[in-house]
Amino acid sequence: MVTLGRIPLQNVKLPQKCSDRSRKPDPASKRTVTRLSAIALSVALLLVPVKSAFAQGSDQASAKKKAIADLKEIAYAGNVNAQVQLGVIYLTGDGVPKDDTEAVKWLRKAADQDNPLAERYLAEMYFKGRGVPADISEAAKWLRSAADQGDAESQHNLAVLYTQGQGVPRNLKEAANWMRKAAEQNLAAGEQGLGVLYENGDGVTYDPVEAAKWYRKAVDQNYVPAMNSLALLMATSKESGVRNPQAAIALATKAVAAGTNPDYLDTLAAAYFADGQTDKAVETEEKALARDPENDLYKKAMQKYLAGAHASR
Repeated sequence: MVTLGRIPLQNVKLPQKCSDRSRKPDPASKRTVTRLSAIALSVALLLVPVKSAFAQGSDQASAKKKAIADLKEIAYAGNVNAQVQLGVIYLTGDGVPKDDTEAVKWLRKAADQDNPLAERYLAEMYFKGRGVPADISEAAKWLRSAADQGDAESQHNLAVLYTQGQGVPRNLKEAANWMRKAAEQNLAAGEQGLGVLYENGDGVTYDPVEAAKWYRKAVDQNYVPAMNSLALLMATSKESGVRNPQAAIALATKAVAAGTNPDYLDTLAAAYFADGQTDKAVETEEKALARDPENDLYKKAMQKYLAGAHASR
């Protein structure tokens, strides 16, 4: 579920149906927040003095064993950072056998001391049923606790749950509230998410200009999904201050070079088509379909581009 602030938003083609910024786009064509991604424990914060034994990657098994024993002693004494680190160690199997149940035990101890990182990890365990029975409501509870303490990743993740109605009632205004909190902490995924909400008019007033603003903030952090989102918006928007097919081509090309998601190729094809380069649009959409042959959106786009190419001859 949680990538510590890197929950990607899966994008679908969003042709704007109107240029009136007070109106929302066609719901059938909206960009959607669809999933939470896997936890990235490798970037967990290691905050206790014994961290150097792990950070340096010592090949001496005995030294690592001693370091873990020291860590356990500190954790048993109630040191919250040691408890978090020990939970991560059991999750990753770094120097010990992987043990989700033991990981949950230590993460819970830290979470009970209101440590937001532990709360976020514990939410992941409940979301995926690792070491505990799967319980999305319990996951949402722990995310809310971490979010209330200002943890930007948890704020973003909680917003995603509100968009989906998982573990909490679906509430787009609440989603926008938490996504904004994450975005205002310069979390790229939060900036991306807030852009999506503005582009859809979900929980906020539909505003493609504001959507583009937040996408650009994430792009400035080299966040590839935001590159794709901004490129597609610039290619398809009817808002004169946003539409820019040539800039869309440049940005989509950068996204394609940086990632393997076929959606990026689909966006590049849309940008080519918006710029009148129908042959390149067809060629690029073929590449997207080669990666995802059953994607109906890609198929519809290909039909559109083929028709355009035929009409231009």
